[in-house]
Amino acid sequence: MLNVNLKDKKLFGNEAGEDETLEVLNSYYIDNDDFGDFFDIDENLSIVSARKGMGKSALLSRLQYRLTNEAKYGNPIIIRVKGNDLLGLGDFSGDDHSYLENYWKQIICKKIIVEIGDSIGFALTSDEMSMVEVSEIEGLKSKNFIGGLISRLIGKVPALDVEVKGFQPRDLTTLLSNYQTDHKDSRVWILIDDIDAKYTNTPVLQARVGSFFSAIRALSFTMNGLNIRASVRSDVWSCLKHLEDLDKLEQYIIEIVWTKRHLRDMLANKILSYIKRNHSDSDEAKYKLSRDYNKLIDLVFESPIKWGIDDDAKMFDAISAFSNKRPRWMGQLGRMSGKKAKERSPHAKRITLDDIKFILEDFGKNRRDDLIKEHQHQFDELNNLIDSLRATKKEFTSTELHRILDENFIRGRDFSEIPAVDGKVYIEPRDLGVFLYKLGLISRIHDDRKTFTHFTDDPDLYNSNENSKENIVWSIHLSYREFLNIH
Repeated sequence: MLNVNLKDKKLFGNEAGEDETLEVLNSYYIDNDDFGDFFDIDENLSIVSARKGMGKSALLSRLQYRLTNEAKYGNPIIIRVKGNDLLGLGDFSGDDHSYLENYWKQIICKKIIVEIGDSIGFALTSDEMSMVEVSEIEGLKSKNFIGGLISRLIGKVPALDVEVKGFQPRDLTTLLSNYQTDHKDSRVWILIDDIDAKYTNTPVLQARVGSFFSAIRALSFTMNGLNIRASVRSDVWSCLKHLEDLDKLEQYIIEIVWTKRHLRDMLANKILSYIKRNHSDSDEAKYKLSRDYNKLIDLVFESPIKWGIDDDAKMFDAISAFSNKRPRWMGQLGRMSGKKAKERSPHAKRITLDDIKFILEDFGKNRRDDLIKEHQHQFDELNNLIDSLRATKKEFTSTELHRILDENFIRGRDFSEIPAVDGKVYIEPRDLGVFLYKLGLISRIHDDRKTFTHFTDDPDLYNSNENSKENIVWSIHLSYREFLNIH
């Protein structure tokens, strides 16, 4: 059997999808049937929504690879940009939604102009060249977007003092005209990631981020030849979708949901891709994902294991449970346990369940930090709320959970001192229970002690009659137990 370097962090892919090379990402990417609209050239606008670590950036990278390599997309102009890069092109202030929407349109056009300048070898960054007035954007409606934008640029050239930069005006005009000819049938695809990277639920940031989505909807459906793809965290979207006009965007939202099979294939395909890149002459490099997924995972992880009441379980059952349906968590679990396996024995050939158990405290700290970064804006005392579960029980009914929360977090405080929970005034411990379920910190555990129902599987479960009747057992998610000293 092939010996794989368990300590090589490339074995499990780059946990930041946008940092992975497009070729490597494409070699192991697992498509989801729900992503069809995201890749469809006839869909002017599509927005992917998910929690952190679910693969929003990776989906944008997958699209970027396909745009570059598949003939059906023609000769597209592809612009990949992060939200902070767009914010850096302007001075966003205030909370006037209409003003900010128009300003976002100007900034997005400015970014496209800067990219065109980079393509032709000239910095088209002067204010008179790159800042498109709102009236000029209106004038581009119903025209070919890129053709109209370049015609506008050509018209601005005579007013520029470009000779000092080594260009005669006629030379720049020629470069722009040639670019216009080369791309007369091209569509512009602008891929915008992390527009909500530093979001907190304040009126100013609600207006800033909310107006962005209004702007891209307006641009994508009024400009011919423009496709826009963007990402948003699902928790941020829940704070924004009540804003004026944003209810019309729901039809363009794609929510990322990975099944256990998706994640299994994702892990197996990462291992197969690694083997093909590093051991191309091996017999294992000839494995096929469709039939050999268990063999691929077993090259790296020891199976069978005792898991729940099953003495003959596959290791992936444990990996799936600890990962909580997040690809990034699965990759981190693999990297951390692989490093531990090599520390345990330099000659270790596979990662054992004990290797995974050893790293769970640090893994849990990472998960706690992820939750705080992702959801602090929804509850100001999130760190204290999580800490209130420390050294308690790993399983409980909702009534028992409410008692724990009352004793460790609520007692001794007036209700008015409890922060708003996900935008709603706190009323009772049940509000906190619902929130913990939404965060993924607790899940329903089934009788086999290894199967869980998560919020994404059944969002209304905590408020169900079944839960009110104490017929549901809730469990602190496995990822957090070691860190919270729950055994």
